[in-house]
Amino acid sequence: MDTPHLPPLFRPCPLDRDDPFVAATARAVAHTDDGEEAGTLLWSRRPDRLDLAIVLGPDRPLSETRLVVAVTLIALADALEALGPPTLAVNFGWPDRLLVNGALAGGVRFAAAPDALEDEVPAWAVVGATVDVLGDPDDPDPGEHPDRTALREEGFGDVEVPVLLESFARHFLSWMDIWEDAGFQPAQVIWQRRLDRPIALPDLGAALRTPTWTLPERRKS
Repeated sequence: MDTPHLPPLFRPCPLDRDDPFVAATARAVAHTDDGEEAGTLLWSRRPDRLDLAIVLGPDRPLSETRLVVAVTLIALADALEALGPPTLAVNFGWPDRLLVNGALAGGVRFAAAPDALEDEVPAWAVVGATVDVLGDPDDPDPGEHPDRTALREEGFGDVEVPVLLESFARHFLSWMDIWEDAGFQPAQVIWQRRLDRPIALPDLGAALRTPTWTLPERRKS
């Protein structure tokens, strides 16, 4: 399966080489005035990991817009649980890490117009997500790295990136609709329940200045 079937609200944009998050940020900046790129979903064609970014059309103050990080993590968790084994445990490491069976499997990134004040709607915003799907095929003993994992190592079999992308996109839109209709409280409950340590609803501004996670860089083809 090479081409994912995405909900029509997304404008799909597959990439062969570029980092989707970097590319999405550049598009958002270039179309700050007209918002033309809002809804664009960029993803990498690399088969070993899900790597995507979405250009948002912010309509909330920056302090609230950042909460899309939590919504994205929840959508990832729902997508993984829909495709993975029944014993799968998906949790979140504060503030932006995706944990599968207790080990780092990916994370979320966020960027917004740098001149936006906390109580102002930013001119643009981007959220990105990455999940390690295949791990390192050249690693003879992935068990030597208990702090990180890949879906292949956690019972996902031959799940393909486009299938995971489709599942994520559906769950992301569902949670965005819930956020729009019912406020953030439903997502907040799920988010805090999955956090690896209890945290009251905090200000994400300082926590998201730089990602707290990285994945080992490997082949891209």
